[in-house]
Amino acid sequence: MAQLGDPQKNLKVIHVAGSKGKGSVCAMTAAILRRAGYKVGLYTSPHINTYRERIRVLSPASTETDGRGEDIFPDMISEQDLCRVIDEIKPVIDRACAGPVSGRVTFFEMYTVLALYYFHQQQTDFVVLETGLGGRLDATNVADSLVAVITPISLEHTDILGNTVARIAGEKAAIIKTRGQMVVLAPQERDAREVLMARCREFECRVVRADFDHDISRVRLEGDGQTFDLQTPGAKYGNLSLRLMGAHQRRNASVAVAAVECLRERGTALPPDCVRRGLRDVFWPGRFEVFSRQPLVILDGAHNGSSARALARTVREVYGAKKVVLVAGFSEDKNETSILRELEGLAAKTILAKSCHPRAKSLTDAVSVADALDLARDSAGPDDMILVTGSLFIISEARQELLKNGVVSQ
Repeated sequence: MAQLGDPQKNLKVIHVAGSKGKGSVCAMTAAILRRAGYKVGLYTSPHINTYRERIRVLSPASTETDGRGEDIFPDMISEQDLCRVIDEIKPVIDRACAGPVSGRVTFFEMYTVLALYYFHQQQTDFVVLETGLGGRLDATNVADSLVAVITPISLEHTDILGNTVARIAGEKAAIIKTRGQMVVLAPQERDAREVLMARCREFECRVVRADFDHDISRVRLEGDGQTFDLQTPGAKYGNLSLRLMGAHQRRNASVAVAAVECLRERGTALPPDCVRRGLRDVFWPGRFEVFSRQPLVILDGAHNGSSARALARTVREVYGAKKVVLVAGFSEDKNETSILRELEGLAAKTILAKSCHPRAKSLTDAVSVADALDLARDSAGPDDMILVTGSLFIISEARQELLKNGVVSQ
């Protein structure tokens, strides 16, 4: 970054770390800022169809998306811009790879450099950055932020981040690193919360606790989403609408609103209706995504036990006792036992699938995603649900198969 002129130092960053909900919070925050009239860089991972999805520039003129087709996000970086920026940064990457210390530059490191450099070129007003893994040593931590956001922390990547929630929280807390920084904390387990609050005290940060400072009420479930009221210390937002389902998404919305309210405290102008319009816009694929209604197919990338628990609660909240045919596949670094344990009381039938991705886990009796979907359709009655879950690799492949067979979002 230094060899590129430190473009990250000219960006106004909202940095998001955590185990669950990072991508949703990032998408919501960016959508609200876009509706406030700002040009917003959004960097998330992983992707569904193409790695270009990871780098987006939302502007007031951006086209809203409904997720149909191969190009999920019309505002993602173009192939032309991607190739141009790679050509520009390649000499720097080559020198880093040839250096005596760094050695091989990972894809995520290179792509983070590319994203920050591109956002600077695009003269974005704000950048919303999602950490890839942890926080302390994550490539995104090269940037300082106006607001640091920590979503719920649970056990994940224990071989890298540590085998307790407190240790994992310590890694993620390291994005809090600027004295006087503003910090938003989502609801946390006690061990994680203690670590995070200690870090905030160390850097004398202004802390907003979404579990303590916010109140969600008057929840109404609708066919295509949910509405609710949100009370924060600064405002009351009535009749907010989300296409994303589940209590966890209401909490994610609360966290995103807290992040933009922190920017307001720093002097950012936010029109009164930007929160409502922004949240209403948000589409985030593979997060309890109702991909079709006839047959009812839902895609959700629940990648650990906690996410699977939230998924099961959402299915029961929205669809009650509807029969569920489960298609599940996992990455090699995930604990499929903990995920399936949370879903076992939900599924009338479980079909194990293995995606074509090189990181896909091989399980006994696992079939291809295409075959798994065929088996699920044969097993599901007209009033039943097909629920595809596990890794986003499975979600990506299932999406492509469904589109190829003419099953589209409705």
